[in-house]
Amino acid sequence: MIETEERGRSTNVFGTLPVSGPMSHSLKAMRYHVPTPIQERSIPILRQGGDVLGQAQTGTGKTAGFGIPMIESIGPASHGIQGIVLVPTRELCLQVADEIRRLGTHTGVRVVAVYGGVGLQRQIEGVKRAHIVVGTPGRVEDLIQRSALKLGSVRFAVLDEADRMLDVGFLPSIERILGHLPSKRQTALFSATIPAEVRGLAQRHMSNPITVEIDPERATVEEIDQRFERVADGDKLSALCGYLDDPACYLALVFRRTTYRVDRLARDLARMGYSVAPLHGRRSQNQRERVLADLKSCKLQALIATDIAARGLDIAGLTHVFNFDLPDEPDMYVHRIGRTGRAGASGISVTFISAEDEVALRVLQRHLAGDRARSLVAKSPKKNKQPSGAANRPGSARVAAVARPPSRDSVSSRPSQNGHTSQSRRNRGRWRRGPIRTA
Repeated sequence: MIETEERGRSTNVFGTLPVSGPMSHSLKAMRYHVPTPIQERSIPILRQGGDVLGQAQTGTGKTAGFGIPMIESIGPASHGIQGIVLVPTRELCLQVADEIRRLGTHTGVRVVAVYGGVGLQRQIEGVKRAHIVVGTPGRVEDLIQRSALKLGSVRFAVLDEADRMLDVGFLPSIERILGHLPSKRQTALFSATIPAEVRGLAQRHMSNPITVEIDPERATVEEIDQRFERVADGDKLSALCGYLDDPACYLALVFRRTTYRVDRLARDLARMGYSVAPLHGRRSQNQRERVLADLKSCKLQALIATDIAARGLDIAGLTHVFNFDLPDEPDMYVHRIGRTGRAGASGISVTFISAEDEVALRVLQRHLAGDRARSLVAKSPKKNKQPSGAANRPGSARVAAVARPPSRDSVSSRPSQNGHTSQSRRNRGRWRRGPIRTA
């Protein structure tokens, strides 16, 4: 944040964008000094009253991109809901609400998050005092039907992660909710992809939207070091442990395809002494919030998750993303690894490839531009050797393909270079963790 003198008065700017004094204080406290491309291009359009159809990858700063002009458009002295943000998941709901709340700390704007899985009464009370509602479509519609949420005074509406909301079947609810909004309003729609359904939604409910695309041709984030390792299905656990034992892997997200597999892997790792927790759709809201609180307080080294986390969570300081199972769709691979390397930071993604994954791998390779992705897959060595030395350690610049990693016992007990066992490294692997923040 820069403060300059212009004609005898102080002017606060966010990069090249002028901001108010209260917003400047908030951005400075959040350590936001230079706007990201999506912020730099979206904020001026929204400030001028235009609608925005934004296509950008996860982790590009979309929340501040619409949050700053939304807060600026709201009169804190006015009553009633003036802004609404619809999101696909409870986790994203909490994070977006927290981000907007922090942006509006010095403005007097009040924000409430509404989502399912918890009691209604506290949310109803929060809606009465709020200027901005951030919610999942199901809970928002529920509150509307109960006459607890009235949207007649909304002047700014946002659909965040729109493609994901349509993927999980929220289109009818979104259409009905938008039908309750005044026709004279601003609308912003942000999405990682713009399929026909999303474009149709924009045409029906937006007024001459200006399209803002941030690197739409680039399928994956350049800052992410993408690694593919061939490993027998039964040896994936040992391969994962080899990475978790490296101090460089101090905060990881591990993806599996089903809730059963997530729970089983989390249970196996916990028995081996790792600080991990599962996250999936069958966990209660209290359990989910407890997991996120443990991440914030540096109690976990790894989160084992289904794809519910791929488009919702932004975990500051995330060093590694592991695809223990390949995703069902190539696009989901991009969303998964986008949890690391966010907002220009670096990160590492590791995808374990078993014999059963070869067909899916070829599909993914084509999706990632064929030859370039294929060159990332190392050939399996003829002899089974346990990596040794800095050049072959997980987390080093050179990555050796894993043909048959060390057994579970050897991973859990082999000594490290400084004399500590892997067990002690696991217990020490809870440090240097950053807080969760939203994009």
